[in-house]
Amino acid sequence: MHALLLLALFQAAPAAVPLRSGCSADDPQTASVSSSDRVEVQTALAGDSLTCYKINVSRGETRLTGYVLGESLPAIAAFVHQRERVSEESAKEEARLAREAAARPKPQANEPARSTDPLVSTQFAEFSGRDALGKPVSLSGLRGHVTVVTFWSPKSVRSISELTRVLPLYNQFHRSGLAAIGVSMDPKAGRIADALDDVTLPWSQMPDQSGLAARYNVDPRAGKTFVLDASHRIVAAGPMGPDIVKAVHQLMDAPAGQ
Repeated sequence: MHALLLLALFQAAPAAVPLRSGCSADDPQTASVSSSDRVEVQTALAGDSLTCYKINVSRGETRLTGYVLGESLPAIAAFVHQRERVSEESAKEEARLAREAAARPKPQANEPARSTDPLVSTQFAEFSGRDALGKPVSLSGLRGHVTVVTFWSPKSVRSISELTRVLPLYNQFHRSGLAAIGVSMDPKAGRIADALDDVTLPWSQMPDQSGLAARYNVDPRAGKTFVLDASHRIVAAGPMGPDIVKAVHQLMDAPAGQ
């Protein structure tokens, strides 16, 4: 009886999975990971046939970093569940914002973009620090005719989406004087590279080490984008979407000095 019980428990226990040096099944195995290990999932990446996950594994004083294919580890399954929940919440929030936008009166074609955010028309404070690569960066140093500041969190898929949605706008207007900077709401610079491991953005990302996000009441779950004119006055603020795009277009089309 005891032998049968032990056999059943052994069969029910998940087998160890390979920790690899890359996201391909052909990449060398560097270790094995089991459900008893302490696992921290960093990010999800594209794999050959299974989704690939970059993870950290802690075993006492030893810390390993590598890649696992599939969701058989409990920590990865929990990560996937959390990501799906955040995506669902983000979709609901975007639907709510769309309903509110549809209910608002439509502006005339030549009417300036407006925002209900109380920070609009206030001055965005000067800030400085070092970006994720250790290079000095500041608001005044960007020297943009128009500047887009996006707050985001490495822990929030929704806010990372807020950041990456700036890319088409940046590509369209950067040569004409649009500057951009991302401000990670995690003070640790190393987490920027981990969160954007599979994303390439051509503008600087800076960790918030001075409480800048708190000063502007940014929700770390959602992130927030600010559009600044040449004097760093806030012209628009909110989720990256039509209002932000319209504000940038209007500033870029305005004659210099206006």
